[in-house]
Amino acid sequence: MRTYKESGLELTLPEGQHFRFTDIPAYKSLSGCHLKEMDFVWIDQGRLVLLEVRDYSQVTDTLTGSDLVPASKQPVPFRFQALLDKVTDSLTMLLAGWAKTNWGQQFVSELPVAARQPMPLQIVVAVELPASLSVHLQGLRDSLNAHLKGRISLADVRTVTLVDYTRLAAHPKFSAFVKIAP
Repeated sequence: MRTYKESGLELTLPEGQHFRFTDIPAYKSLSGCHLKEMDFVWIDQGRLVLLEVRDYSQVTDTLTGSDLVPASKQPVPFRFQALLDKVTDSLTMLLAGWAKTNWGQQFVSELPVAARQPMPLQIVVAVELPASLSVHLQGLRDSLNAHLKGRISLADVRTVTLVDYTRLAAHPKFSAFVKIAP
């Protein structure tokens, strides 16, 4: 087991059954080309779980709902676009690996053995917000899924799960891996 502390969470992930895109040389070679990645990936019961964590709890003075959730006919907020990019780029890297493109073959050869072949995916975004903004979680989840629907469908993913840290750490599927850092 390997333990990571990031953005107010402590993740304990099984050796040989997880990876971070940021640690993979093939990703590093393209990361300067505007390629984004989700924070953690691990294998759990035959499924590859991709997790992005975002802690906005310390930006209470400057963060508003419009910084997170796109309004109709308005430009997509930067923080929202970053989530779209991370999910899309992470899926693209995995699908390129499984499709055995030239770059994808290099990338997939650096993954845990079980993740080198196509497997079902689960995408999770955990967001910690100031209490005053937690009302926006549902809107953020719905907007994220609406914007990603076509992209995630190509990878046979129905929805992106978006939860706050408390729900993530309490959920039976994730509680063995994720805890709120002390």
